[in-house]
Amino acid sequence: MKVRAIITAFAVLLVSASTSLGQETPEDRLQAGIYAEEVQGNLEEAVAIYRSILRDFAESRAVGAKAQLHIGLCLEVLGLDEARQAYQRVVEEYGEHTDEVALARERLASLMEEQAELRPQPRFRPVKIASKPQNGVLSPDGNRLAFISDGAVWVVPIHGRVAPDIAGEPVRLAAVPGVWDNGSLLAWSANGEWIAVNGGSEDVDAVSVISEDGDETHLVELPNRGGHAWNHRLSLSPDGQEVAISVLDPAAGEVEYEMDVRHIYTVPVGGAEPQQVSPARASMPSFSPDGRHIAYVGSRERDDWQENDRPMYDGNLWIVDAAGDTPIKLADVDGRLRGPVWSPDGKYIAAHYEPGGTNDSKEIWVYSLSPDASSAGEPTKIRLPRSSWNMVAGWTPDNELGVFMATEEKSAIYTVPASGGKAVQITPEGGYYPRWSPDGEHIYFRQWNGETEKVTTAYVPATGGNPVEIPVTTERWLFSRVPGGGQNVSPDGKWIVMSAAQEPYDSKEGVDVWAIPLDGERPTRLTSDESFEGYPCWSPDGEWIAFTDYHESSEEEGVWTAIHVVAAEGGEIRQITSEADSVGDGPIAFTPDGEGIAFFSGDDVKTIPLDGGPPEVLLSGITFSRHSQLAYSPDGSRIAHSVGGKIWITSLGGGRPEELRTGLPETAMLSEFGWSPDGEKIAFMATMGGEAEFWLISDFLPAER
Repeated sequence: MKVRAIITAFAVLLVSASTSLGQETPEDRLQAGIYAEEVQGNLEEAVAIYRSILRDFAESRAVGAKAQLHIGLCLEVLGLDEARQAYQRVVEEYGEHTDEVALARERLASLMEEQAELRPQPRFRPVKIASKPQNGVLSPDGNRLAFISDGAVWVVPIHGRVAPDIAGEPVRLAAVPGVWDNGSLLAWSANGEWIAVNGGSEDVDAVSVISEDGDETHLVELPNRGGHAWNHRLSLSPDGQEVAISVLDPAAGEVEYEMDVRHIYTVPVGGAEPQQVSPARASMPSFSPDGRHIAYVGSRERDDWQENDRPMYDGNLWIVDAAGDTPIKLADVDGRLRGPVWSPDGKYIAAHYEPGGTNDSKEIWVYSLSPDASSAGEPTKIRLPRSSWNMVAGWTPDNELGVFMATEEKSAIYTVPASGGKAVQITPEGGYYPRWSPDGEHIYFRQWNGETEKVTTAYVPATGGNPVEIPVTTERWLFSRVPGGGQNVSPDGKWIVMSAAQEPYDSKEGVDVWAIPLDGERPTRLTSDESFEGYPCWSPDGEWIAFTDYHESSEEEGVWTAIHVVAAEGGEIRQITSEADSVGDGPIAFTPDGEGIAFFSGDDVKTIPLDGGPPEVLLSGITFSRHSQLAYSPDGSRIAHSVGGKIWITSLGGGRPEELRTGLPETAMLSEFGWSPDGEKIAFMATMGGEAEFWLISDFLPAER
């Protein structure tokens, strides 16, 4: 049945107009709407009239049902996706008016059939870039990818001379002091003449705006943008003269949660004062191609999301006039959107969709906009074949979306001779914090239990096998700190010590050191306060447990790390380092004789006596991170540490760190490890895959109805 025929047939259901005492009735206005719709053919005017009925005569439900249905009929003729929502409102809000509901259901069913026929089948095409950039944004013409690498801005032609899907030669545009990127945060101007990147000053938060040939650079100093890299997403106005950013309200002072005072600002490249254009809880701005609007992600606190006792926020799609007007919410999602980008014609906005509290996205949602960009239809959902952690990298004039997707990632625990050799996998996929039993027969580790959806402790034979889970008797489940959980086995093989919190997490309890018996009995809580202990380890005689904790700095804002020890059975906690000792925020290890503790400090590994005293430098020129590991060989002749995906072993008799060779691919990332009791082998966690690859997506827009 044609929609026009439906409109005409439905007119017989109308109540005849009646005017009383010269006052307009709901029926009068309904007749005016039908006149605009059927006689004049002015569907937009008719929709406005029908909506005014719902606003001004809300108590007249019979006429309201007819008006709401006619809104759907008009929107359907106009080819707008909002028609489905209009019909759905008839069904949900006017159930007592059966004729209107029946017709609304009929139109919904018809639209679903049409939608199935029109649903696009996206095509995914990888672009081979030899240098494998892990970030980047497409130029407006879709021919070049700008990315950050080795402290500089680079541009690579997407279509090289060898083949369309093999990129050309990268060109280094300019070195930028402190330049960085984490997930495609940079931006092109719509005219293709400028590129904005994070960095340019070692002293202040800044953005550098660079000409496309690299000959000209403008440094733009910014207000405080706070933490989390993704709040540093940039957007350039079409002419490259303004940068849109997300910053913290300068007048807010110290706040507990940054999102509550985060606004969108525009900053002139020429140096004028920044201009606030959005209310709070706004991030990831994106200029429209004509520069008139800015799309952004607006957040609200979710009652059902909590992470480490901190509020979690959803992320909805908003739009605001670039001059700063009343924002309009375009889409309200169950989850959160990330990094909106506009199509070159300004008719669509695409963004990554995250269903939960992680930044792992496997869908891109594409919203069609009304001509005045005041509303958006139901999104077209592009299911990605792999996870994507970056922002959308751009939208080409040929309607292709650029996106970085991660290669398939796998991790497992391996063993390898301590002198290097060929590694052997000893666990199924997964597992971290591998630690040997004192007899060398088993390897303990942490693993994800898919049935209980919790991380637990398990073990396998040192030669490999299926994991056996260790029962833990507690009223509240313990989840380990990452990084810094420790997971160290006692010298007698009866206990594991780790830094853990209880679920549900209570900030007043903090993260504490727990000794967990391997026979399934109740664990012992060795610390109990609001602090955040980490990296616990046993003394060689099993009498002491050392760990790190944070302290407030005495000289300036911030914290410093101290090493503490406590008896294995619990009791008084003793601090053995001071702020002057410069203990790094990383793992620690008892010396093999148990008389000292080794720790990272700046570019060194130092040791400090257990009974107190000044630290001594053990190794120099060592880099580390919070995810590093530090361990002595059982005989004390060597010390190993991990950083940057490699394990390094250094002879304490003098020598340089040597990389532990495993025979795994060079791209394998080696992290947590443990030394076997006889010193012959090392167990470690290795992760392979997960690198970002650049893809183009086409044929994702729905066909015209």
